[in-house]
Amino acid sequence: MRFMFLALLLSLTACKTTGSVNEPVGKYFNGNATSEQVVSLASELRTQLVDPENTIMMVYNHGTDWGGKFQDCLPDTMPTFIKTWGYAGIDGRNVVIFYLCSQEAEDRNAMGKARSIENEAILDRLLAAGVPAQNIFVIGHSGGASTALLTAERASEKFNSVIVSAPGYGFAWLEAEGEGSNFLDIEYSKWKTELAGVDDMSGYVLLYEGDTWAPPSDASFLSRHPQVVVETVRDADGDGFLCPGEDEPHFYWWTGCFRANYLADVEAFVIDRLNNRRHVI
Repeated sequence: MRFMFLALLLSLTACKTTGSVNEPVGKYFNGNATSEQVVSLASELRTQLVDPENTIMMVYNHGTDWGGKFQDCLPDTMPTFIKTWGYAGIDGRNVVIFYLCSQEAEDRNAMGKARSIENEAILDRLLAAGVPAQNIFVIGHSGGASTALLTAERASEKFNSVIVSAPGYGFAWLEAEGEGSNFLDIEYSKWKTELAGVDDMSGYVLLYEGDTWAPPSDASFLSRHPQVVVETVRDADGDGFLCPGEDEPHFYWWTGCFRANYLADVEAFVIDRLNNRRHVI
C-alpha cells in the first residue's frame, strides 16, 4: 500500500513542552557548527545564526509513514546536496539547514494542518531572531513536501519559497485503511482546493513519472501559480528507470541523476528568488 512508502522509516519520540505547539526539535547543518545530535530549535538558534540578516535559512520537512502517526527523524539521510548547502553555501552566501524532526500527528478532522502549524512556529522564531522572510525557504519530500506546501497556504508572507520533491496528500493515510477510495478522494480534493487557492505561493516542485505514491498528475495543478516552477522528471529513453539502477522514482532527488540534471536549476531558482521575490514581510 502506498502509505507505507511515503518516507524512509523509523520514528522519534521527543519530549513535549507546554503551549499549543511543541518546542521544535531537529538537527542543524551548518559547516563546522553542525549539531552533533537532535536538539531543540531554541537551544542553538543564536549560535547558528551569527549573521541572521545575511544567512539563508532552510527548514527541511522529512516524509512520514502513516501520514504523521509515526514520525521519521533521520537527519543524516537528508539528501547530500542539501547537506552540502549547509557546508558550502549557495552563490557565496551562508546557508543554515534545520532538519525538523516533526512531533505533530495529524488530526483526522483537520488533516494536513498540524505540521504546517509546527512550521509556522519555526518561521515565527526565525523572524524574531532577525532572519528576513526573504531569506527563508521551506523544503520537503513526500509527506514533508505536502507540509511545506500547506505552510505556504498558511503563512506565505513569512518565508520566501518552497522547494519540494514528490508532494502528496500523505496525511490522508492516517486513518485511511478500511475507508475506501472515496475517503482519499475527498481528502485529495480538500488538499488540492486549499493549495489552488493560495494567492502568493512561490516554489520549485519536482514530480516523477512512475511515482506510485505521489503521481505527477496529483500535483501538476501547482503549475497554475505564476511563481511556481514545476518540473516533471520523465523516463526519456523508456527503459523503465529515471536514473540507471534506481527503480523507485519516489526517491529520485537522492540520486546522482538529480544532482547532474536538476541541482543547478534549483540553485538558480534560490538565487533568483533571493534577488527578485518581494512579496514577503
